[in-house]
Amino acid sequence: MSASYAIIRPGDILRRPKGLHEHVGVAWFDGRVLHNSPRRGEHLSSVDEFAAGRAVRVQPTPTHYRSRVLANGAAVLRAPRGYHLLRNNCEHTAHYVVHGRPTSPQLLAWTVIALFGAFVALR
Repeated sequence: MSASYAIIRPGDILRRPKGLHEHVGVAWFDGRVLHNSPRRGEHLSSVDEFAAGRAVRVQPTPTHYRSRVLANGAAVLRAPRGYHLLRNNCEHTAHYVVHGRPTSPQLLAWTVIALFGAFVALR
């Protein structure tokens, strides 16, 4: 693990820019990142591979979430699913591992923007 990533603790949510949105993963207990990508689905990779040359932003997770992260993340790794933009993207995976429910706030925001744009265009 690079020295620049020394503040990452297991269970923290990691974010890095990817086009118009962010790629999201969860710091795993062995120094790697659990994330979901279109080419590989849900998997573990090094922090450097996850970063893909971009700056990584760390969103700390409270310590009392660690047991949930371990249990949910282990379940994901036992039966990894493929990537699906609407049903199982990187944010769905990270939110499931940390919070126990697969959600994608970025997808919701883009949906609201698209619906608003369609509404404005129809007026």
